[in-house]
Amino acid sequence: MTVIQRLSGETYNLRDLGIRTRDIIVSSPPPRNYTGQVDGRDGLIDYGTDYDARPITGRFTMFAVDLDDYVLLRDEVFNIFSTKEPFYFIDSRYPVKRWKVKTADSFDPERANRMGKFDVNMIAYLPFAESIGTSQTIQNNGIDANDALWGFGMGLIADDESLIYTHTGTSFRIYNAGNVAVHPFQQELKITIDNVQGSTSYLQLRNITNGSVFRINEAVTNSQTIVIDRMNMSRNGLAIFRKTNRKYIELEPEWNEFEVTGATSARVAFDFRFYYK
Repeated sequence: MTVIQRLSGETYNLRDLGIRTRDIIVSSPPPRNYTGQVDGRDGLIDYGTDYDARPITGRFTMFAVDLDDYVLLRDEVFNIFSTKEPFYFIDSRYPVKRWKVKTADSFDPERANRMGKFDVNMIAYLPFAESIGTSQTIQNNGIDANDALWGFGMGLIADDESLIYTHTGTSFRIYNAGNVAVHPFQQELKITIDNVQGSTSYLQLRNITNGSVFRINEAVTNSQTIVIDRMNMSRNGLAIFRKTNRKYIELEPEWNEFEVTGATSARVAFDFRFYYK
């Protein structure tokens, strides 16, 4: 079974529509290597690697009631997959992750009486799967083995501290269960800071693990709420980018050590998805 979910939340269960999933093929992340060369030196100099967009192919068979119904079902398939906006693709064999994709090219169902076979080539511009639940889902509800949001192979660990994503104080740890770093320019990451105590001239949040720092260059009171939502920064709903160091917090896989300076205490909440190769 395959589920297609629009950005609006509208969901299509393909099995319920009479569409059977024959196979889903997910390619490995395509590496994009950066290299250079120097005269008199063997080989190439490694300048690092990024990943290109990731191809995904779904192979389906649709079953109509009769020949007239076949045309209606074919048009519904076109409606589901032939869209200009991205959508989420969920493989029910492992329904705790989803891919944000777009249809890569046209497809032509091959009809045999009331049955039609077709392949849909999709592309994930961000080449990683993402968890359906977020860190604040865990903070609020914990992890239930019977919950469809979480499963084996997601990097979750049996450590109570790893389930806490809202902390009060000046030092704490945040656990990223994914095997991909989280950067707010590419992925979902929302940090909320409030209940700040003892800030007189600045407030700074630092990820000691990777050195990323967010800093407000003036005092923050306990009646103010700072929100860093991906690339947007606000204080009580008003933009504050110019009053910051204009840098962002990033998260590494597994444990991230944090410290708050410029205040005696603050409440910091992290809300993000986990991302997987």
